[in-house]
Amino acid sequence: MEINLLIVDDEKSIRETLKVILSDLNYKVFTAKDGYEATEILNNNIVDILITDLRMPGMDGIELMKNALEIDPFIETIFISAYADIKSAVKAVKMGAVDYIEKSFSNDELIFAIERAIEHRILKEENRNLKRRVECKYEYEGVVGKSEVMQKVFDIVNRVANSRASILLTGESGVGKEVIAKLIHNLSCRKNNSFVVINCGAIPENLIESELFGFEKGSFTGADHIQKGKFELANGGTLFLDEIGELPFQSQVKFLRALQEKQIYKIGSEKSINVDVRIIAATNKNLPEEVKNGNFREDLFYRLNVINIEIPPLRERKDDISSLAEFFMEQYSNEYNKKIKYYDPVAIKYLIEYEWKGNVRELSNVIERSVLIAHEEEEFLLPEYLPKEITGFTYNALSEERKEKKLSDYEKMIILSTLNRFNGNKTMAAKVLGIKRQTLYNKIKYYNIEEC
Repeated sequence: MEINLLIVDDEKSIRETLKVILSDLNYKVFTAKDGYEATEILNNNIVDILITDLRMPGMDGIELMKNALEIDPFIETIFISAYADIKSAVKAVKMGAVDYIEKSFSNDELIFAIERAIEHRILKEENRNLKRRVECKYEYEGVVGKSEVMQKVFDIVNRVANSRASILLTGESGVGKEVIAKLIHNLSCRKNNSFVVINCGAIPENLIESELFGFEKGSFTGADHIQKGKFELANGGTLFLDEIGELPFQSQVKFLRALQEKQIYKIGSEKSINVDVRIIAATNKNLPEEVKNGNFREDLFYRLNVINIEIPPLRERKDDISSLAEFFMEQYSNEYNKKIKYYDPVAIKYLIEYEWKGNVRELSNVIERSVLIAHEEEEFLLPEYLPKEITGFTYNALSEERKEKKLSDYEKMIILSTLNRFNGNKTMAAKVLGIKRQTLYNKIKYYNIEEC
C-alpha cells in the first residue's frame, strides 16, 4: 500500500528537508507553503497523512485540518509546533489530530509519529470494511458488489469522491465503468449538479469539438442556433468521457487545454467561458500502449490518470454473480410486470460457472431475456429460461429434467432466497415466509443451510 504524505510549512528549508528524508523511506511526498496550496493538493490527490505547521500566515493548521477532514474523513494529521504552541497542539489533538511534535524533533520522532498515524488510518478503514461485512452490506449506494475486489474498489471510490482530481476508470467492456463514475459523482459535493456523459467513440470526428465545446449560430453550415457543449452543460458537476481512447488525436490538444485552463471557447466565438468540471474518463484500451504507438497524447494521459481505478472483470468476482443476478431479476420483473421472485439453485449454478466475456452488461441482458420469456405465473427463474450457450441444453431437455425435481428442493430454494434478501435476518424471513421462527430454524437445520 503506497502511503501519500503532505507536508505544509511556510519555511521552504523545512519542507525540502522533510521531503528528502521521507521520500528516501518510499513515501510519496507532496509539499505546500500554506493552507491554501495544501487544500488544492488535497482536492486533487489522495493524501493519507497531513503533516502541518500549527501556526502559518493566512490559514492556520487547525483550519487546514478541518478542511482536510471534510475532503477525506479518514485523513490523519500530525502537527509540528513550537514550544509556545503546545497548548494549541493539545487542543488540536482533542479535535482529531493523531499527534504533535515540537519543531526540534529528531528524524526518529517524526518517523514514529508517521507510523502511528498510518496505523490509525488503516485501523479506521479496516473497521469500516468489517462493519460493512457484518451488516452484509453488499450494495454500496445502490451499486452491487460483495466480492473482496469490489469492496476495494468501493474503498478507493469513497476516498477520492470529494476531490477534484481527474479519474481514469479502466477495465474490460461491460464491467460497469459508467456505474462507478455515477457512484463517484453521487458521493461527491457535486451530486446536486449535472452528471453529463459523452461517448467519444460514438461521435463522428468532425463533430466531437462541437459536442464538447458547443458552437455559435452561423459558425458553420447548419449551425442555425446557439448550442451549449458538454463542458458547459456539466459546469459545477461531472463530465464522464466514455471510451476516451477513441478521442481523435487532433481534438486531444483542445481538450487538454480546456482541462488545464478551465476555460472553453465555443466554435465560432473568441469569448472564453470559465468552467468548473470534474473529469472522469473511462477506457477498455491500454492507454500507455496507445501513447507509445502515438495514438494518444502523453500529457493528456497523465492529466487524466491522476487517480486510476481498475474495475475487475466479472469472472474475477464470482461472489458478485448471484447478487447481481438477483438485482437484475427484481429490476426486470418489476419492469415487465412478471411474478419472478426466486432463482432456481441449478440456474444460479449455471450463471456462476459461465465465463461472462461481456461482463455485467452481458449478465444484465441474459437476465432480462430470461425474465421476458418466463411464463406469466412463474415465480422461479428456471434454467430452461437461460440461453443454450450458458446451460448447454435445449429448452425441452431441461423441461424434462424439471419433472424430476422434488418439492423439497423448491422449499429449500425459497428459504435460501428469502434469507439472502434479508441478509440472514431470521425474524424477517420467518415473517415473510409465514412460518414460526422455530420452524424456520428447524428447516435451516434440516436442509443444512449455511448462515448468511
